[in-house]
Amino acid sequence: MSSSNLLDRASAELHCAADQAEARAQGNPLDPWSAMAGTVRLLAAALNPMPVMAPVAARELQGHFTTALGALDELALTDAPRDLPFWRAHIVDLKANAQMLELGAPKAGS
Repeated sequence: MSSSNLLDRASAELHCAADQAEARAQGNPLDPWSAMAGTVRLLAAALNPMPVMAPVAARELQGHFTTALGALDELALTDAPRDLPFWRAHIVDLKANAQMLELGAPKAGS
């Protein structure tokens, strides 16, 4: 798969993850899921500033993060954006944060 297609795939997967996080916030802008959705959308835009309409299989939230990471890992080093390790690390962190939210981790200050 070409580098642009891999970046498109990663971005599309992240947009799907953001959609799921936004749905979990149930319209509450103060819900941690709402913040997660916004952060994931920013990350997707960093990988590809144009919204991607690539077909994405329906899967659970963690699966979208995993598939996005897999697409980025397939990029040839010579074709990868120079800041790819930075963005990849953010996806790993967001995946871990989403898992903590899914498990109902106690909120800070609780």
